[in-house]
Formats: sequence, structure tokens, C-alpha cells
Amino acid sequence: MTPPSGDDALHIRQTYLRKRRSRDFGTWRRTAVWIGVGATACWLCVAVFVFGS
Repeated sequence: MTPPSGDDALHIRQTYLRKRRSRDFGTWRRTAVWIGVGATACWLCVAVFVFGS
């Protein structure tokens, strides 16, 4: 979808921005999941070294 120009109607520009924001939310969710997975993996490594010895 091409970005609207200043000559487009207001509802077209609002629709474009709404769709663009909704796409970004999916990226943030994916990033949060990877951060959670990384934090869990680090915690498991620390737990193995502390409690395993």
C-alpha cells in the first residue's frame, strides 16, 4: 500500500495510519517473545551452574 499524499481525503490517511500501526504491534509482540525466551534461557544457564555444582 502506497502512502497517501496530502491531497487524499482524511479518512484515507487515517485508514493508512491505522493499518500501519497494527502491523508494528505484531513486530513488537514477536520481539517481546524473543526477549522472554532469551531471559528464560539465561536464567536456566545460571540455575544449572549454581545448583548443579
